Amino acid sequence: MNLPKNILSDKVLKTFLILGVFVVLGTSIITQVLLQTGENIRGTPVDLSDQVIEVNLPTDDYFKSLLFYPNGLPPYISSGGVYSPEISIFNIGFKIAGILFLLIGIEIFLRTASSLNEENKNEKKYNKISLFCSIISGTSLFLITFFPFDKQLIMHMIFAILVFISIAIWVYAFMSSRKNIDSKIEFRGQNLNLIRIKIAYFGIFSFLFMVIFAGLNMQFIGAIGEWSLMISGQLQILTFIPNINNNN
Repeated sequence: MNLPKNILSDKVLKTFLILGVFVVLGTSIITQVLLQTGENIRGTPVDLSDQVIEVNLPTDDYFKSLLFYPNGLPPYISSGGVYSPEISIFNIGFKIAGILFLLIGIEIFLRTASSLNEENKNEKKYNKISLFCSIISGTSLFLITFFPFDKQLIMHMIFAILVFISIAIWVYAFMSSRKNIDSKIEFRGQNLNLIRIKIAYFGIFSFLFMVIFAGLNMQFIGAIGEWSLMISGQLQILTFIPNINNNN
């Protein structure tokens, strides 16, 4: 069965790309501002270690300390989906973003498939992986809104991990499948593939930064890594816009 070359027009795809990134960044920033400037309850200690006991995960003092926040919730993106009124913005925003990125992933897969060399099975394989990962990330982003960080921590963390891991794999598969297609495309005087590689390195650095400082129980610093990791993913998505301008 022959796949369609695309299901969205260039104009609609470009709008979805920009809108998807705008929704993720806007939702994250607005909910975090409301969290940090809200009522006094937001500065009271929060202990989520009891949720770990319920599922028989490690309960040593170190592990518990990672889930106890004496100064209130740290500025992780998920913390914006706990209190009212920002939880409403969080839920609506990320549901919309999940749907948009699901459509974007399918569209990029179709456009890439139509441009690939039929004899290059490796690129076709990576393109299929990118489709699978975009479906997982978009669906997980949508579903995570049903599991608040403070009430259903384990399920929330599972979907958060799925979002970040699937996006990381998508980035690699996306770059690998389009390496030859985009080899001559430039953006502001730089090769598009090189730009994507630089953003990928920024994402790897952000991930390590987050893991190291969160592991040291320096949650407020670790949150910076999470925000940087999220931004790197959004930048990768925007790198498809030059392809639209070049009709690829």
